[in-house]
Amino acid sequence: MFYTAAYLQQRKDCKGWRGFLDYKDGDGKRRKKSKTLKATGKVEAKRELAEWRAEMEEEHEKALGNSVSASNLTVSDYVDAMVDRMEDAKAIEASTVSGYRTSARYIREAFSSIKMGELEPDQIRRWEAELTKRGLSSSTVGKAHRLLKQAFKDAVNSREVSWNPVDAVKPPKRTKKHPGINALDKAGRTALLDKLGALDLSPVTVAARVALFTGLREAEICGLQWRDVDVDSGVLWVRRSIGSGKGGTYVKLAKTDRVRDVALPKSLIALLADWRAAQEKAYARMDAVIGSESYIIGDPLGYYRPGRLSKDWTALSRALGVLGTEGRIPTFHDLRHTWATMYIAAGGDVKTAASNLGHANPSMTLNIYASADPDAKRRAAVIVEENMRAEPDEILPFTGTDG
Repeated sequence: MFYTAAYLQQRKDCKGWRGFLDYKDGDGKRRKKSKTLKATGKVEAKRELAEWRAEMEEEHEKALGNSVSASNLTVSDYVDAMVDRMEDAKAIEASTVSGYRTSARYIREAFSSIKMGELEPDQIRRWEAELTKRGLSSSTVGKAHRLLKQAFKDAVNSREVSWNPVDAVKPPKRTKKHPGINALDKAGRTALLDKLGALDLSPVTVAARVALFTGLREAEICGLQWRDVDVDSGVLWVRRSIGSGKGGTYVKLAKTDRVRDVALPKSLIALLADWRAAQEKAYARMDAVIGSESYIIGDPLGYYRPGRLSKDWTALSRALGVLGTEGRIPTFHDLRHTWATMYIAAGGDVKTAASNLGHANPSMTLNIYASADPDAKRRAAVIVEENMRAEPDEILPFTGTDG
């Protein structure tokens, strides 16, 4: 029975009875319904309460019956329909839709013939194990797991199915392909800047130095326009990025509370001035004029796509031969890691680092970068060695140099 208990309570005026039915809602919380009964005697009131309970149980059964068509949908059809609804309502970004579609393909491979009301936890576990066996990363499998869980949560909340079988399945433990952060240490930063300085200015060399000196993401750098540079205040405004969706790339404006400013070092201001002068000449050769809404990393036709920037950087970084602290050629995103590890290791405050990086809170920044710098770890060992036996007023500050 849906209604777990039925009981009477005499009205305060003692002239009748009130009936109560207890039940649990979709979240498992206890709820109750009540009704003033017509009967005045207790025996008649009990009979009326029983009849009311039977009526309510029947209504509940009919409601479940009306949901049979939804529970008979295949899992993959339900997931696709849910993503369609969210896309049509613009409840999620186009780039998120693209990711959901990829995850939905993995769901369709396994559950295109299984109905929503039939899926069992063991089937989900076997499916995720098979995806992992195929070589998919824990991140990819985890995204598919979360989309499936979200679909069943949607169905439960709509009373289309009675429970969420994904709740009984632990998501795959997330493991990184490369567990360490492949940032550049001081020697690597110096070598890279020297090599970039010897090259002509180009979209990829300018973008790389913007990343090194600000910690911005490639999609944010590609979205920068000249109006975002405030030389007088020495800041760079991050107002948009370039997203990727079903129809290709698109401009994604930042939410009002997510617009942020990043301090510009003098050397980067000078570099941007040189780059603007070079761009003006390039625009003139194409009979175009550079304006405030022109993209810093772009041309008269528009912005530089993040995928292209990443690909071009990969080719350039291999040619330059600079290695990160993990012994790998640094990706473009590793330049962002480099800024963060360098700033925090040099004593920069975490709140400013989080703001520059666009992190929601400083704890996220600390979790990622606090122990990522090997030079900082070596300095910690020296500090401990020098001060372990010292009295509080004898503790020495670290006087070594950055290796």
